[in-house]
Amino acid sequence: MGARLGRMDALIRQGIEPIPPDDGVTLLLKLLAQPSHPQPPTTTVVMGRYTEMPTYRRELPELPLRRYLEQPLVYYPNIELVVESTLSTGTDPYLDDHQFQGERLLPAVMGLEAMAQAAMALTGETVAPAFRDVTFNRPVVVSATAPLTIRVAALVREPGVVEVVLRSGETAFQVDHFRATCLFDEPGLRDLKPHAMPHAAQGAEPQVALHPTRDLYESILFHRGRFRRLNGYRFLKATECVAEIAPDGDAVWFSQYLPATLALGDPAARDAAIHAVQACIPHATLLPIGVDRVSLDTALNSSEPFSVHARERRQDGSTFVYDLDVIGADGLLRERWEGLRLRLIANSSFRGPWPEALLGPYIERRLREWYPSSNLSVVCVRELAPARQERSDRAVQSSLGRKISVGRLPNGKPFVDEGVEVSAAHCGELTLAVSGTGTVGCDIELVAERSTQVWSDLLGTEGARLAGAIARGLAEEPGTSATRVWAARESLKKAGALDDAPLLLVSAEADGWALLASGRLRLATWRTEVRGCAGTLVIAVLLRVDDESL
Repeated sequence: MGARLGRMDALIRQGIEPIPPDDGVTLLLKLLAQPSHPQPPTTTVVMGRYTEMPTYRRELPELPLRRYLEQPLVYYPNIELVVESTLSTGTDPYLDDHQFQGERLLPAVMGLEAMAQAAMALTGETVAPAFRDVTFNRPVVVSATAPLTIRVAALVREPGVVEVVLRSGETAFQVDHFRATCLFDEPGLRDLKPHAMPHAAQGAEPQVALHPTRDLYESILFHRGRFRRLNGYRFLKATECVAEIAPDGDAVWFSQYLPATLALGDPAARDAAIHAVQACIPHATLLPIGVDRVSLDTALNSSEPFSVHARERRQDGSTFVYDLDVIGADGLLRERWEGLRLRLIANSSFRGPWPEALLGPYIERRLREWYPSSNLSVVCVRELAPARQERSDRAVQSSLGRKISVGRLPNGKPFVDEGVEVSAAHCGELTLAVSGTGTVGCDIELVAERSTQVWSDLLGTEGARLAGAIARGLAEEPGTSATRVWAARESLKKAGALDDAPLLLVSAEADGWALLASGRLRLATWRTEVRGCAGTLVIAVLLRVDDESL
């Protein structure tokens, strides 16, 4: 980075004054064009990069006492700064809390902290910058037994704009692991309001039956210790969530011999805001790979609770793009992340039993993988209320994300007056509900082992043959496959199909899904276990696909 500097410094007898790169040559030409008489009153030297000389010594200001500014290698105030720091589990104990597949990774939020410290030290700014064009190109892996040196290089591109990269001794400092542009003249967030939250999330308390420690951190999320800051969810769907982040003013990030001041404030709250999105894609592990822009108000206070509102902008293959608002206890914006890119690194090994709150996001995601045009919203809730209609109404409202009047057709099918189709089903305390703009249907059934003859009587000859084909394709118990066919038939009835509508097996998936078809109607059936429910459940969801290629 320094080799591309191309900067010129005007060294004047009284001191040093940096000038922009394009002005160095211009200044030299002006000096050469001056008449030789009279002689200028001072001697001016114009040069590029230089080292210490016996005839001229620079007096450099001291760098701030910050963790990631340990050893300066190159320092030209307001021009360039290259610093190194050595990381280890002894000096940086948070690394033990951020392990993925046995490797200790420098958290992306700590990478931002290191880059902010360098940019602020270089420019003398005391207020943290905004970030633009952030990329996390390659993880920084720190061994449990050997320290690792990281190098942060910052370069002023123009007033208020600093380009920063973070490199690692692991790759001989030849690779930009992280990169960002720091902006010091950006307007703050005080005049901006958080994006409107879903109606269902506007209460003050968590509304989703999800316990982060038990249901996420012990199964889906890899974060430990300091980074376990999710406190609950007020809203959770496949493409949007509102989560609560608990304060922790006692967390210690560095050893006692290292400076503790953090330019950006609480890194665990910021990391929790990012990994809160994981519940929207519960069957995969995501890691951040970049963000278009991060706007900050003030450093995050570790003693303050926050909420995060995340909304999916789009999905590009295995990359999910989200916008995040981090909101303080006073309802004001603390941070806004625009265009956060999360990449699917690995499919989760989690196979259940599932918390019911994660079933909806998971089913929606799988449906979109097979049927990209699907707009179904799916929820599964647990209620003890005995009145099924009341439970159905609340589940339907939850699938729509708002309070709405739910009516009933003569056959008991629920409907709403908004051009949206809805369906609901019950199994014990669980209620499954789906909604969408096209034909929809659903069912949830407890797997029952019955004799071959009983199943044949219930399903008919063709239905029994279909169950046999599913059982062979998935290598599962005949009773489970027969329950799939039964649930699929129930979903067809709720969608208004004829009792004898043909039903065919399309595919048997390795993770326990069986896809069926009846004309342009598609049915996805899944075998699973739900926490707190005895036995195996089969879930069936129906939608209409008008694209004949699907």
